[in-house]
Amino acid sequence: MKKRPLNILRLITWLPVGGIERKILAVLPRLNRDLFRVRLVCLRELGALAPELEKAGVPVDLCPMRTRLSPSGLWNLAQYMKHHQIDLVHAHMYRAALPGTIAARLAGVPVVVSQVHNVNSWDTARQRWQDRLLCHWRNAVVAVSECVRQDVLDTLHLPEEKVRVIYNGVDLATFSNRSVRDRVRAELGFSPQDIVVIYHGRLVPQKNPEFLVRIARDLTAPAGQTVKVLVVGDGSSRAAVEEAAGSAGVTDRMSFLGRRDDVPDLLQAADLAVLPSFKEGFSNALVESLAAGLPTVATRVGGNAEAIETGQSGLIVPPHDDPAALAALQSLVNAPEERLRMAQAARQRAERFSLDRMVADVENLYLELAEKAGL
Repeated sequence: MKKRPLNILRLITWLPVGGIERKILAVLPRLNRDLFRVRLVCLRELGALAPELEKAGVPVDLCPMRTRLSPSGLWNLAQYMKHHQIDLVHAHMYRAALPGTIAARLAGVPVVVSQVHNVNSWDTARQRWQDRLLCHWRNAVVAVSECVRQDVLDTLHLPEEKVRVIYNGVDLATFSNRSVRDRVRAELGFSPQDIVVIYHGRLVPQKNPEFLVRIARDLTAPAGQTVKVLVVGDGSSRAAVEEAAGSAGVTDRMSFLGRRDDVPDLLQAADLAVLPSFKEGFSNALVESLAAGLPTVATRVGGNAEAIETGQSGLIVPPHDDPAALAALQSLVNAPEERLRMAQAARQRAERFSLDRMVADVENLYLELAEKAGL
């Protein structure tokens, strides 16, 4: 008798255009259709990425909940799970994992997984207590880095074997097209002599985007060259950073592009990447920079030091230490041969974080947990 595919339900609050959501969009359509039948449910609203996921063959539904513990919302979500004969629920972050775990319990779902994407993910002691209690109903917790895993273990007091690491992965081929470099640099107004430092990601306080102004102001280039800072992304801090650039007199050395869909090409136009964050889980932007062959200076937060082998594919500096970050960037600006060596090492390092490997890790976890549950 042929076995049917496992019915997998992924839960998230909604699907805006963000890093976590983009990763879901990349992974779910690639799961083996012979083994897994995947659906996604949003608990707040569908969001901008829902049509893309539907187009890729993954059904997306809305089970709205007025609050995370709404009795009617929990009941409706449990009935949805029963109707679709869900075998495994995989919920992202506390706000989806709390109702998802309870509804799965009500529906008799055999396997429940939650996923944590950042350190310090719990806002209150009550959230920590609730998650700690509900983890008894979960078969595994996925962390996106060893640093996040340790934070989960310390916060929820779980057995070590219950918390697994699955690193974020990127499609390496998407970021490897060096042939576009000259065209993109010309379109952006960069000369062949410019040394371009790129930041791509959200412009929010935890990312320390104000540091980008210091890069433009304080880095010096060899004779005949100029350091330019390319800023790709948007967020609540963007206006303040642009104002600071004006006050520092460096607007001619900074380009603010906002949110873009051609990030792989823009990375090829750069010579260095920077990630000066105060807080990270495991940065998609960092792995994308490595895949594009960019030596990267990043702070020692979250999984940054797990992605970058400092001195090989980039340099790791302490957080909240702008002088150290500037010194690291300056050392690479002054050493073109070192940048070339690190570029090759960065591409090789990125292979550890390929999208194919991430998909395989997710599939292996599902099959392992399903087997343990007797499915």
